[in-house]
Amino acid sequence: MPRDFNFYEAFVENLKTTEFEIELLFTSNHDFRYKNPKQKVTNFLRKTFLGDKNYKQNLKDRFNDDALLKELSKIRKKVDYTLVIRPDYFSTEILQKLKEKTNKLIAYQWDGLERYPKAKKLIPLFDRFFLFDVDDYERYKSNFQNIFPITNFYFDFDKNLPKITNNEVFFIGSFIESRIDKIVHLTKIIVNLGLNPTINLLAFDDETPRKYSGLGLNFITTGMTYLEVLEKVRQAAVVLDFANSVHNGLSFRTFEATYFSKKLITNNPLVSKYDFYHPNNILVLDQSMGEEDIKQFLSADYIQIDDTIKTKYSFTNWLKTVLKD
Repeated sequence: MPRDFNFYEAFVENLKTTEFEIELLFTSNHDFRYKNPKQKVTNFLRKTFLGDKNYKQNLKDRFNDDALLKELSKIRKKVDYTLVIRPDYFSTEILQKLKEKTNKLIAYQWDGLERYPKAKKLIPLFDRFFLFDVDDYERYKSNFQNIFPITNFYFDFDKNLPKITNNEVFFIGSFIESRIDKIVHLTKIIVNLGLNPTINLLAFDDETPRKYSGLGLNFITTGMTYLEVLEKVRQAAVVLDFANSVHNGLSFRTFEATYFSKKLITNNPLVSKYDFYHPNNILVLDQSMGEEDIKQFLSADYIQIDDTIKTKYSFTNWLKTVLKD
C-alpha cells in the first residue's frame, strides 16, 4: 500500500487484533536517488531539450520495483491472502510476482477508476477487486466478473477509546477550486453560530493561501498523519465532509463520524441511502440551506445508531468481507 499520510499505521494497529501474521510492503519514491551522475544529466537534457517529463518518473518506478522485488524475495512461503491497496500504484511486474506468492490476490481501489484509469487495466490480475466508487461498479460489472462494490470503513482497533467532545468543527482535505466557495460560506456560518471552525486545506503554492487569507482557513503544506486526523475527529463536536466530484463514494470521515457519534455536515447526498443515516446526525447540504437550517441541525439531539449497524462498517467486518471465499 502507499505510505500517504501514514495511513498504514491504522491498518497495522487493526490487523494486530486479528489472527493474521502481517507482511507489509510499500510503494514509495521517498528514498529515490540517481544511480550515477549520468542519469541525472540525462534527465536534465531530456527534460530541457526534448520536453520529456517522464524520464525521472520512470527511473523512480524502476527504483521502487527493484526495492519491492528485493522485499518479496525474502518471503519464502506462500501466503494465504495478499491485499493490495490502490493497485494503480503498482506495476504489472510486481502484481504478477505477488500473485505467485499468494493463494488469493485481492485489491481495494479507494479512488475512482476514471480518475486513475491504470487500475482498470489491472483488474484481470486479481481474484477479487473491490471498488469504493458505486458508479465504477455499475459501469464495469458486466465487463469483469471479479469486481465487487464495498464502502470505506472506520478503524475499530481501540473499542474503549473515550469520545471527547470540544467546540471544534473539523475539516481536513486538499484545496480544490470547485468546492472552496462552499467551504468559505459554511465557515462563516459556523463562526456566527459560536463554534470554532478548524478548516485545514492542503495547498502547495504560495498564491492560494494569500488569495483566501482572513477567511478562517488554515492552509497547510504537510498533511497530518491519519492517526492524528482520527484524534481530531474524536475530539471534534462536528465533522465536515466535502466530496470530491471526480468520484462517487463515501469518505472515511463519514464512517469515523458515525463510529465516534459525531454530527456530520456533508455535501454528499449518497449518504442518505445508508442504514446509519439519520437526519439528526447527518446534514446533507444543498443550495437552499442557510444559517437557520444549520443551527436547527446542530441543536437537534444526536440519535445513537444501533451497534449492529455500526459494526457493519468497521474495519474488522470490512476485512472479513474482502477475504471471504
